[in-house]
Amino acid sequence: MRRRVIKWTLIIAAVVLLGLNFVSTPYYVQRPGKAESMAKMVQVTGAKKVDGAYRLVYIYLGKANIYQYLWAKFDRNKYTTLVKENQVKMPEEDEQDYNLRQQNYMSSAQQSAAYVAYKAAGKAPKLTEAGVLVLGVMQGMPSSKVLKTGDLITGVDGQTIKTVQDMDRVIKMKKLGDTYRVTLMRGHRVRNVTVRSAPFPKQYVGAGRGWGIGIYQDNHVKVQVSPKVNFDIENIGGPSAGLMMTLEVYDQLVPENLARGRDIAGTGTISLNGQVGPIGGIAEKVVGASRSGADIFFAPAADHEYETARKTAKDIHTRMKIVKVATFKEAIEYLEQ
Repeated sequence: MRRRVIKWTLIIAAVVLLGLNFVSTPYYVQRPGKAESMAKMVQVTGAKKVDGAYRLVYIYLGKANIYQYLWAKFDRNKYTTLVKENQVKMPEEDEQDYNLRQQNYMSSAQQSAAYVAYKAAGKAPKLTEAGVLVLGVMQGMPSSKVLKTGDLITGVDGQTIKTVQDMDRVIKMKKLGDTYRVTLMRGHRVRNVTVRSAPFPKQYVGAGRGWGIGIYQDNHVKVQVSPKVNFDIENIGGPSAGLMMTLEVYDQLVPENLARGRDIAGTGTISLNGQVGPIGGIAEKVVGASRSGADIFFAPAADHEYETARKTAKDIHTRMKIVKVATFKEAIEYLEQ
């Protein structure tokens, strides 16, 4: 009898311990990842081979179950941290929409990288403003029933929509509670839907107007270039590889040897005018780049990220050179020295 009790106790304990793997917490675990060479990820047709390496840097960011939460909490590694879910996701955003939003950020970053690199190389890229991309939809709003993350809005009330500014102008012409006839692309299909404006739910209310159709949005641009450039980056989302993709494309286009055998990592968004913007997890990216053997690390000047990168480099005793950049031009000038 006693053996049976012990047996069943052990079985129940094992089931409980196993089940805890599936109990999620409102946290994500963030830790250093790697710096990956883009030699095979980004390729310009007919271009020369880069003499060196440009590396995009990613971090590991995953939903924490009970065990992962405890590991991150007590492993005494300052570069393994816990991030609240509301700092990662939009309110009530599910995992599928979050991943799709990150993919859209990466796609937009690739378009911007191509435009900036080809323009700097004197290749005359053609830029087309193609509409407003829906990055997320506020739950509880009337629009959440008809709009989806990834929709591309191209028209409202018969007016062509090319930019967020076009969209805002049309919305401001109406009043709270009015409806809008929206034309959009979903996948490869054109759809026409009707959307009503409403007050934003409390969890979404911030500065500015407190009502609208309830979407997170961004300009969607398409860039035509010659020769063709192909991006093949899988399982990495977000806009933070913008600067490094731009450098990779530019070095393939120009006759000069820009990298000169160096191992170059870095991070930062890239805008169409060549500005380098801040990202998240700069400390973890410095650690990952150092572990991957990079010689140089480009850090955004914005939001004191360069200072954080310098502090991290000193803390981990790396010989990797931390370089402050505010623009793509500054990165080029540094490499040309």
